[in-house]
Amino acid sequence: MIVISGNSHPILAKQIAGKLRCDCIIANTKKFSDQELKIQINNNLYGDDVIILQSTTKPANDHLMELLLLADTAKRANCNSITAVIPYFGYSRQDRPSYEYGPISARLVARLLEISGIDRVITLDLHSRQSEGFFKIEVKNLDPTDLFMNVLEKSNYDIVVSPDSGGLLKAQILASKLGTDLAIMNKIRDFNGKCTIFDVIGNITEKNCIIIDDIVDTGGTLCEALKMLIQNGAHSVSACITHAVFSENCISRIRKARFNKLFVTDTLYHRKLPSFIKVIETSEMIVKLLLGCNK
Repeated sequence: MIVISGNSHPILAKQIAGKLRCDCIIANTKKFSDQELKIQINNNLYGDDVIILQSTTKPANDHLMELLLLADTAKRANCNSITAVIPYFGYSRQDRPSYEYGPISARLVARLLEISGIDRVITLDLHSRQSEGFFKIEVKNLDPTDLFMNVLEKSNYDIVVSPDSGGLLKAQILASKLGTDLAIMNKIRDFNGKCTIFDVIGNITEKNCIIIDDIVDTGGTLCEALKMLIQNGAHSVSACITHAVFSENCISRIRKARFNKLFVTDTLYHRKLPSFIKVIETSEMIVKLLLGCNK
């Protein structure tokens, strides 16, 4: 096996390569004056099982295009197989047409990955399970619940909270493993993407709450959830979020909201984060799956 890293997360790529005891190549990516990408890999990939590590995060379009070009490069070099490890799968939230004449962007991205020559996709915590059906190639969607369990078991949480109905199954799984109660919030999102939370279903009075969700982007939903929980009598509020996108002034907003604790995984690279945000590594989970796939 050989790991090729795009520019989105070279640190995670090196961690995975180190655990696999194989080489890690950092792709040589440049831009022409019109911002077209130019990709070059200075290695012979003939007969190799290639693993391309790339989160399609900001700038999402550049990182997606880089992934496609890397896959085409490896395919043209006559590698044996291509596994795309996409810890954060950009466009996964666009898994249905949300307005008239709109695209199903997640499905289109899946087709582009197939056409590029990728044989298998490994990702974490897709926004919805239905997105797996967009692929004709093998997809492994890792569940990060056990990663969160490693840190939550040592803490005293009374109730797991889902910020909306879409995350209910995830919250049920975590609550079952922790042996806690479950609550769900009534949320709607308008045409412009702004969310409003109306109420909380479940008794949270004087309880230590842990919110679980897949993505924190601008932090609007998360901070609204905390506000509603506190108004309804919660003693404290913490959160477990798989993908820390942290767009705009998200970190500042979360800091002002005063979460007790915030746990995120390292599916996206951030050079430096405040001390109140605890980062959980995903490399071990990814490596175990890669070794199983290549037996």
